[in-house]
Amino acid sequence: MKKSVVLSLVIICIVLLASCSVSKSIVGSWTDDAGSSFNFYKDGTLTINSGLLSTSGTYTFIDNDTMKVQLDGLLGIGGATVYDVEISKGELRLNTAGQILILTKAD
Repeated sequence: MKKSVVLSLVIICIVLLASCSVSKSIVGSWTDDAGSSFNFYKDGTLTINSGLLSTSGTYTFIDNDTMKVQLDGLLGIGGATVYDVEISKGELRLNTAGQILILTKAD
């Protein structure tokens, strides 16, 4: 009986931890080393401001650690970009085709 209770508690903990997804953690403001700002909103939209260049777009999570970004306007003409996503200790790492963009949580 005790083993089944402990096993049930372990399974519940695993399910709860899995529900703390990256897609919720990404919401907010992030900056890169060059001072560009990346803002991810709850509704799946994003804005990027980099000096004279500003753009917006959308993002969707394919799974817990893979995100698709579609930028608006000329920057989006090549289609969506798929990123492997990792968030840890206030750092967001976006990796596509071996190119890694590292962002730091701003808020």
